[in-house]
Amino acid sequence: MHRAPLKRGAAIAVAATATIPQLGFIHEDPGQSFVLDIADLYRTSVTIPCAFRATKEVSERDLDIERVTRRLTGHTLAREQVIPAMIERIRSLFEKQTEEE
Repeated sequence: MHRAPLKRGAAIAVAATATIPQLGFIHEDPGQSFVLDIADLYRTSVTIPCAFRATKEVSERDLDIERVTRRLTGHTLAREQVIPAMIERIRSLFEKQTEEE
């Protein structure tokens, strides 16, 4: 299973929200902990289905599984507007709460 396109998408979302990539809650990677945390939120809905579709596609034709998985993941990120969803999710984490909340 390959998550490079998803990780790049998460890095874009983290940069777009001006949050700190090293601010990890789960991961301890010194440079991209928060990026990896955000990517993991979408792993089951994006990367895993793409990996299974790639496996099927590769089994039907002689193709490179890594390349097919990356392509499918990239298309899914664009089609399902995953990066804007990541941005909104990050913003919601750090928004000020009103007194009513």
